[in-house]
Amino acid sequence: MKLTRGERAFVTTNYLVLTMMTIIIVIPFWYVISVSVTPYHIFSEQNGLILFPSSFSFEYYAYLLKEGSLIFKAYGNTIRNTAGGVLLALFLTTTAAYALAEKKLPGRRFFMLIFVFTMLFKGGMIPTYITIKQLGLLNTNYVLILVMAYSAFNMIIMKSFFETIPESLRESASMDGASEFRILWQIVLPLSKPVIATIGLLYLVVYWNDFFNAMLYVTDWHKVPVQLILRTIIASSSLPPELLEAAGSTPPPTIGIQMAAIVIVALPMLIIYPFIQKHFEQGMLIGSVKG
Repeated sequence: MKLTRGERAFVTTNYLVLTMMTIIIVIPFWYVISVSVTPYHIFSEQNGLILFPSSFSFEYYAYLLKEGSLIFKAYGNTIRNTAGGVLLALFLTTTAAYALAEKKLPGRRFFMLIFVFTMLFKGGMIPTYITIKQLGLLNTNYVLILVMAYSAFNMIIMKSFFETIPESLRESASMDGASEFRILWQIVLPLSKPVIATIGLLYLVVYWNDFFNAMLYVTDWHKVPVQLILRTIIASSSLPPELLEAAGSTPPPTIGIQMAAIVIVALPMLIIYPFIQKHFEQGMLIGSVKG
């Protein structure tokens, strides 16, 4: 199909704008990677203007990820919190969405009103802190998993997707004697991979990037996620005393530690996203149309 002059100009402009946006996004992250693998004396000689490292050194990564170091433990905490949190959040979101997608559910509108109400009005920071304290969850390994284990917005997206699945499939399975759990597990979920990937990625990003809840509910530095340590390093432009004590050796320059910590925290998301991008885009499209 031959494009008109106006269409060619439009396509060319789109490519130019997207290319510029890509460069604006990629260059800062590339700079962070370059500094994190460049010896400090070369960094100083070039006044910090490094786009292509002339020599490589992984001393910053070795210092941060040294076995037994505080950030090594924090990285493990983050992986545990993210894995456990995403599984729990998906379980709660899926079961609630499946139940509310059933139009014959008694009190369906009432329950939906309760969920929507929580999106508009929240308890607040202080009441939430008091509740968590009374439950004995402060400074535990479970508080950062439980405090974000449900999202009414994500549930509504998943519910909208479930409602697009033909009701005849569930009715025929029910007539054959299948339980609701079996219908959900063997029929609904296999057809819902796009929305599960979408909601799972949303929860994954939230859990992985969370540091604010750790500031509120965790005081033991051996239980904090790696994001809180990264935030402390960047905000104070120095290493926290707890990290220095845990490392037990003279730390490298702070600028390299900051850049290496950023790469360590961001890299897993950059690796995971391309594998579920197709499902993520499809799920977001369906949720936006049906929601």
